[in-house]
Amino acid sequence: MTFIIPCLLASVSTDTLQKNGLRWKHGNHQLICSRWLSRNNRSPCPALASIRGGDSVLPPNLNENASSLNPPDFKIQSLLLRAEELLSQKDTNGAFALLAEAYPLDPTSSKIASMFQTCMEINVSLVQDRFNKWRSANENQDFTAEELTNLFQDRMGLASLFIDREQYDEAGIQLQSAIEEASSWLNHALNESYHDHELPDLTNTPFQSWQPQIDQARYLLYRTNAACCKWSSYFQDGEKLRQSLDKTLPSGHVIRLLHPFDALKFPCVGIELASKIAESYAHRALDSVGASFGLDSKETYLQQRRVVTAVRSQNSNGSKQSQRKVRIGYLSPDFTSKHPLAFLMQHVFRFHDKTRFEIFIYSLSSENGDEGPEVNSIRESSDCFTYLSTSGKTPVQLYQRFLEDHVDIIVDLCGYAGSSIVAEIMASRCKLQQDIGSSQSNIRFPRHVAYMGFPGSMGSSKIWDYSIFDKHVVPPSLRNYYSGALVFMPHSYFVNSHKTVIGGPENGVMLANKNERRAMRLRYSIHPSAFVFCCHSRPDKIDPTTFKAWMKALHIAREEYRKSGVNDDALPVLWLLRSGNEMEQNLRSLAKNEFGSDMENALVFADIAERNEHLKRLGCADIFLDTPSYGAHTLGCDALYMGVPMISLYHSGKASNDERMKQAAISTEKLASIVGRSLLFAASCDELVVPDMNAYENLMIKCATDIKWFTKVRERLILSRSHSPLFDTDRWVKNLEVAFLMMDTVDLNDAPDIIVTEETH
Repeated sequence: MTFIIPCLLASVSTDTLQKNGLRWKHGNHQLICSRWLSRNNRSPCPALASIRGGDSVLPPNLNENASSLNPPDFKIQSLLLRAEELLSQKDTNGAFALLAEAYPLDPTSSKIASMFQTCMEINVSLVQDRFNKWRSANENQDFTAEELTNLFQDRMGLASLFIDREQYDEAGIQLQSAIEEASSWLNHALNESYHDHELPDLTNTPFQSWQPQIDQARYLLYRTNAACCKWSSYFQDGEKLRQSLDKTLPSGHVIRLLHPFDALKFPCVGIELASKIAESYAHRALDSVGASFGLDSKETYLQQRRVVTAVRSQNSNGSKQSQRKVRIGYLSPDFTSKHPLAFLMQHVFRFHDKTRFEIFIYSLSSENGDEGPEVNSIRESSDCFTYLSTSGKTPVQLYQRFLEDHVDIIVDLCGYAGSSIVAEIMASRCKLQQDIGSSQSNIRFPRHVAYMGFPGSMGSSKIWDYSIFDKHVVPPSLRNYYSGALVFMPHSYFVNSHKTVIGGPENGVMLANKNERRAMRLRYSIHPSAFVFCCHSRPDKIDPTTFKAWMKALHIAREEYRKSGVNDDALPVLWLLRSGNEMEQNLRSLAKNEFGSDMENALVFADIAERNEHLKRLGCADIFLDTPSYGAHTLGCDALYMGVPMISLYHSGKASNDERMKQAAISTEKLASIVGRSLLFAASCDELVVPDMNAYENLMIKCATDIKWFTKVRERLILSRSHSPLFDTDRWVKNLEVAFLMMDTVDLNDAPDIIVTEETH
């Protein structure tokens, strides 16, 4: 239900949504401006006024049972019963107003969602009938711009409801219809054509305000099709999206069109454009707190960049003793037992050297009663754990807590990953410096560090001074696409707590023996002796080029097994994560149509599972397949720690727009695409990093057919768990502390890149 909150209640302010514990769904916080709530001149609903005023306008059966209901439940039922009555009369405006009143009382109610859907379906049906008559030109009647707006917004609202339920085909129908109807009407308005579904050029026309709305529908259609692996026009639609972004970026409409996270995820957006999108969000954060943009120092900085090396001594575990303790603050809304960040970092803070550092945790989570083991571990290992309530406070006021605590370095663990409030808090330093000027130049503002939450350029060296990466995810050829100074960690930048949290087989999370592995495989309909290729990443991370390469390699491997006399039920399979029935049907159809009828049965699907089940069942796989467009990060760590090797693509160089259109290559220029490379190098499995998709296919085949070689690879991975830099959290923290000590003393006007190295003997 979280998806429809912003879609349907778009006129409710972001602050109001945040106060109720709601967060952006990757930038869709005001995706759809529903016509009921956006219409300022709508008269109050009489039924709603009656309920608010306490008049008994309810059916007798509810009045009779009122004593058995608590006040919130009674109010919800009152609102819903009256809304049902209004819907039966096709009074959708009145019904919607009642549902908008009921929604905050029970945001998870499937009945409220269903009634919202009924409202919009009634309106679409009525208005679509008028539109079809108008377009047929059989009747001499007008179809007004207001009617078109209402029809368009209703379809967008329906699409969001269907997406929330993983009914992607239904969502796609609504979005495609919205685009075609708007294009047809606009063509008629400009060219007197009723039947052209292609959007005309709206530049310098009275209808140019429609462009961002249609761009938004196209983007949502692209995203919806990606979620269910419907790829018939994947690259063509991606190119249209890229062209829209190129046009809208200067106008600022890109804020509504594409979130920075999706810019990292979709292959149609290159690293340069993704960095610009992040920059536009940084500008919005500065603007929201009243700070001037000024001239970001990115271009001049790149011309003058210095690089320094910080060496960690093996004897002293760091540089020489500081005169004072450095105060490090970690800021995130994701310190909850439900979020991967807390799972990954729950044992990180305990390894800080408390003789040299004080650790302050600032949680923006609304779940301040969370007593999960992750949160308790983070709380216990900090010197000060603070819930920062955003209720009634501006970002600038929240930032002042860092000044009161005299924090030296504040680490933003969110970036653009969640609510806008985090970026706005970080932007507040600029506002305070701007207001104070030189009158209080003795105030020492914290250094700002971006880490973990957003795997890309933050887009502003004014807000974030440093970002923490490594040489594998930011190679020298791509350094200039990243704003601010960078810290290069010596192994992988990606930290985890797997060794101390999961431990070994004795802790019950790993598969204990072959019998348990066999039983779990059977539970997931996998033959005990089959070779299992696995990808449990979200389906929207998979692209058609990669999937076809997987299927080609799988087909060859299965044929090799057949030649050796293996029964069909024990042939290699590809194990995927399910995202609705439509996704499964689309992939099975593609496998059957392009690779033969037996390949349909080579696919096995699993539903999302709770964390321990997810980790344990990963051990049933033989090899994990990384997704090049947006790779496995937490999931990559999970697979490697459970002893499952991973194949990952690193295609050096940038892919041109023409190459993307021709499906010649999935570029791995963006950081989010090559985290797998970083993980594999740190785990001493760099032979599993491949340079192109042909090599990817060949390595898949080798893993499945050269069992002697593959067994050695897997055994080496399992044996390395105890000493691998990837799972040595203590070592990782000590290396980070060397960077902290250096950045604490540098002049931020000339902040150098910091390369952390370990002293060797």
